[in-house]
Parts: sequence; C-alpha cells; structure tokens
Amino acid sequence: MALAQYTSRGRIFHGWYIVAVAIIANASAGVGNYTFGLFVDPMGQSLGWSRTAISWALAIRAVLNMFAGPVLGPIVDRRHGAMLLMTFGGIVLGISLMLISGVQQLWQFYILFGMATGVATMAVGPQLVTPTIISKWFVRKRGRAIAISTVGNNVGGVILIPLAAFIILNYGWREAWLVIGVLAFLTIAPLSALFIRRTPEDIGLLPDGDVKGQMTDTLASGRRADLATEYDWTLREAARTPALWLIVLAITLAGTGFAGLPIHVIPALTDKGYSTAYASALIALFSVIVIVGKPIWGFLGEAVQVRYLMMASFIIAAGGMLVLVVVNSGPRILLFPVVYGIGVSGFLPLMNLMWANYFGRASLGTIRGAVLPITQITVAISPVFAGYIFDSTGSYFRAFLTFTICYVLSTVSIFLAPRPEAPLKGSHVPSLSNDGST
Repeated sequence: MALAQYTSRGRIFHGWYIVAVAIIANASAGVGNYTFGLFVDPMGQSLGWSRTAISWALAIRAVLNMFAGPVLGPIVDRRHGAMLLMTFGGIVLGISLMLISGVQQLWQFYILFGMATGVATMAVGPQLVTPTIISKWFVRKRGRAIAISTVGNNVGGVILIPLAAFIILNYGWREAWLVIGVLAFLTIAPLSALFIRRTPEDIGLLPDGDVKGQMTDTLASGRRADLATEYDWTLREAARTPALWLIVLAITLAGTGFAGLPIHVIPALTDKGYSTAYASALIALFSVIVIVGKPIWGFLGEAVQVRYLMMASFIIAAGGMLVLVVVNSGPRILLFPVVYGIGVSGFLPLMNLMWANYFGRASLGTIRGAVLPITQITVAISPVFAGYIFDSTGSYFRAFLTFTICYVLSTVSIFLAPRPEAPLKGSHVPSLSNDGST
C-alpha cells in the first residue's frame, strides 16, 4: 500500500496502535509499583517476612535491570527486536505473577518477583522498550504520544489497586497474584506480536503519519520548542556530552523517591492511622491525577523546552513528598496524592521525551540501555533503604525526607543540562533509514 493511499484514506496511524499496546503493557508492568504495596502486610503477616525482607525483591529486580538494560537496549534498535522482547516478556511476566500465588519461602519470591518479573517488566514496561519504540514512531507529536503511553502504569493502578484490594480482603493475597498474572498473560504477548514494529519506515510509513516532506518542513519551521532539527547521535557521541551525564544524575537522584515510595506508601499511611481502604483510595486518587497530568505534560513538552518542564515536575514532586513527611493525621493528607501526583506525572513522559529530543531516534535504545545500570542504582537501594529506616526507627520520616531532598537536587542537575549541539554543524533532518547502528 502506498503511503499516500494510507494517509489519504484517513486510517489510524499505526503508531497509535503501538501507543495502545504500550498502555496495556505498562498497566501490567505497574504491579511492581503502588499495587505491590497492598501485598506487603498480608504477605508479611502470612509468611512472617519483614518489610525490609520484602523490599529486597525490588532491589534484586533493579540489580538485574542494570545488566538487562545494556543487553536489551541494542535489541530494541534492531528490526524485529522490540516485537520479540515484548511478546516473550509478556509471557514470562504473566506466568511469573501466577506462580507467585504459590510461594512459601522468601527465596521463591525473590526468584519469581525479583528476577523473572524484573526482566520481563524491563522488556514490556516504561523504562526502556516502549518509550524507545514510540520515540521512533513520533517526532512532532512525540510529547503527547509518550505521555499517553505512560498512563498505562497508572491505569493499572486505578484498575489493579481496587481489584487487588477486593480480592485480598475477600479471598486472599494468593488469589490476587493469580488473577493479575492471568490478565498480563492474556493481553501483552498477543497484542505485542500483532502490532509492535520497530519504526514506521519498516512498514513504508513516516513518523507521525506524515507524507514525504511534511516532517522536514514542520521541523524546519520551528514549531517544536527545542527540536528544530533532530540529529541521530551514536552512543559514543552522546557519551561525550555533559548533558547525558547530567540527565543520568538527575534521573538517578529522582529515582530514590520514584522507586522507593510505591512499596511503602500504603503501609506508611496505615501506620499514620488511616485505614487500608482509605489509603488505597488515596493511591487510586493519585493514579487518576497522574493519568490526567501525563498528557498535559506531554502536550506542554511540544511547546516548552523539556528541561524547564522537568525542573517544574521535580519541584512539585518534592512539595508533595514533603506533605507525606509532615502530615500525620487528618484530611490534609489529601494534599499528598494531589500535589505529588501533579509533580510525578511529568517524570516518565518528560524523561522519555528528553532522551529522544536530545539524542534522536536511530540509536536511542542503545544509548538508554547503556546508562540504565547507573540510573538503576537508586531504584535498587531506595526500597530497601526505606524498609531499613522503618524497621530500625519505627518510622518512615528520615526515608521520605531523603526522597524530598533528592527531588530538589534533581532539579539543579537538570537545570545544568541544556540540549547539546550536534557534532555535525548545519541542518540535519531526522534520518528515515533506521538500522540501529552505533
């Protein structure tokens, strides 16, 4: 089918199907975030595990991702790599979650949740694969496409938190794991096999569904705030820029709160005297706010320099975290999901947008995979750190205050990271042949 025929008939651009699959995949992958907090106390009481012991599963997960990132990143840049990763990742994720329903020993949980679902989540989730693919399919509309895809993590929260809470309260935590695993197995793998493709050029299209010449003309007109032209950086070229390492530092610092809070926030709220139902409702409210906020940040990213938006996101998130630090009772706790939700909703879409805007499409998976071991350090440490602080002091105060400070420091780091100048001077339009080479 000719490109002109595809466009003129008004058919939905295939990139939006990929966004839809990413939403579903990210929803199931999100079980490792806020939904998991519902399982901490039931599993701990049933099996005699401490919060620190349970938190180690997330640390194992993050450590494996350090090694998985550099391996999976270049695969995403290959022709059929992303489709195969997401298909097999969906199968492994679903089976692993189902098998968690039968664990009896802590080592079994570490293998299934920490190792198996960790690698599977990296293959289907919002950390590497799905945002990289979407960044290859969109240029002008990249901000909104990435932002919409990342709401899947929070759609999962809105759906899975009430579902898991209902099943845990009425049937048990084992049954809850089983149901979530079945849902992941039946959705991610078949949809990925059907729809995921590396680039629009692979099936005879152009980014954003443009016709020949439209993308180049639009970029040259300066309609993008910080993307007048897009240069496809290699890993070697990107590694020589201060911007890459400042972004890595900002993401690593922000990762303390972003990764450390989810597993502990529901237990922290119940420790303050709020009921499990009320705590779950607060996190559901948070998820709704993030679902609404992410597309807004994404659209803003197409009109405002992404660096400034990232700074605003970090500062607002710090304010929301501070609410959780200082409020111990009463309705003022509602400020936490509202303020923190507004701030943190910008993190994933803006981070993914920044990587693509700064370093282009061709080697994006390779670049992101190479730095993932660094950004995963705090993802590995912070859940265990928060659990240790609670087990040793009886409070999350010091842990959550540390998360707040790290968000502030992330703001400073990203302020110092303007978009780097391309090593080749002059106009350079986005490459339409994407072989993934570095």
